[in-house]
Amino acid sequence: MSEVVSVVDGLDLVVALADGQVHPEDLDRARRDARLARDRRGHLGGTLVLALLGGTGSGKSSLLNALAGEAVAAVSAVRPHTARPLAWVPAGSEPALGRLLDRLGIEERVTHERFPGIALLDLTDVDSVAAAHRATVERLLPDVDGIVWVLDPEKYHDPVLHEEFIGPLADSSDQFLFVLNQIDRLAPDEVEAVCADLTATLQAEGIDHPVVFAVAAAPPGRGPVGVEALAAHLRHRLDAKRLCLGRLLAGTRRAARALADAAGLRRGGTLHFEERWAEAVGRVSTALALSGPAPGAMEEAICTVEDLVGRLAAEGGGPFAPRLRSTFSTARVEEELRAAAAAMEAAFPRVVDRSGRRVIEPERRAQAAGLLAEELQRRLGAPLRRAVWERAALAASVTGVTVEALEAEAALQRGGPVVAEGASP
Repeated sequence: MSEVVSVVDGLDLVVALADGQVHPEDLDRARRDARLARDRRGHLGGTLVLALLGGTGSGKSSLLNALAGEAVAAVSAVRPHTARPLAWVPAGSEPALGRLLDRLGIEERVTHERFPGIALLDLTDVDSVAAAHRATVERLLPDVDGIVWVLDPEKYHDPVLHEEFIGPLADSSDQFLFVLNQIDRLAPDEVEAVCADLTATLQAEGIDHPVVFAVAAAPPGRGPVGVEALAAHLRHRLDAKRLCLGRLLAGTRRAARALADAAGLRRGGTLHFEERWAEAVGRVSTALALSGPAPGAMEEAICTVEDLVGRLAAEGGGPFAPRLRSTFSTARVEEELRAAAAAMEAAFPRVVDRSGRRVIEPERRAQAAGLLAEELQRRLGAPLRRAVWERAALAASVTGVTVEALEAEAALQRGGPVVAEGASP
């Protein structure tokens, strides 16, 4: 799969290359699109990355094991137990996920096939006495798609959790999911009351519509309770992310295509410059080597180069056309041609032939034409080529980001809905 982050990088490159080649308003619009794509919260990849956060004893590892259907994370009565983060990742996951885990320093990884497209991170306890644990959590927050806050009936009002983490991050609450674990320790009528109290507390902290699940991940003597509903919700979140990424990718393609249209790239990037330049410089160098800067020969040379500039500008269109014409004006073309001809004349002095004309000796005309061609290449060919190839680089980048975006969209569509074992479809 072409990774979404690569597509976003590609749009950044397209915007950079378009600077000076499109109208400033078109460039500003594309910059806004690129910035919105870059600033999207969460993991820029096809995997839904969720972090399990909570206080000591809340049962994060037990919840992960319940979702996995097997013992993935170790559990212990020693608090805090999870000293190092663990990643539960789908088999064959995208390289971007591996790079994210490398950057976050999560070395312990367990692969699975139960939730294709979903990765769960079992993190250190946020209320741990180990200060490094809290720093690890804070460093992870901006890079995940969602945070699953795992709470327990005794400590769901924990001031450390609410005052230092949940409350200050309330403006990111669309990424939050709350799981009241260990409800087997409550009477049936108490579960509803505790959930209502937790909801009211979260709303008071600025989280208007908290999503709360009540589960028992590891009740003694029986299987997990409420985990199937949670699994179905995670599947829904993955589908929602795929839709969101699809919109992001389509928007990226539109932004790149708009820049291509604004730059007039529909007729191709290089405009067949190399072939046209070789033909023009061949005609000019041969004529001037034979006749020198005589009025007729010089006028023909100026017309030849001007015609090439005019054709490139007309076919390029957009802001490229007036920029090329103004950069390579008639005055500049004539100045550079005369300077090139003067360099040739200085290197190959003319002699008087039998008819009284001043000419370069026939056996040296090829060398003179070669020198003139080099001068023309340096004075006119190189800057012309640079202008054309800047446009070509933009065209190639637009094509690249479009292809990558289409491949990524197709990969998202092939993913289909994700259903965990035992979860409601």
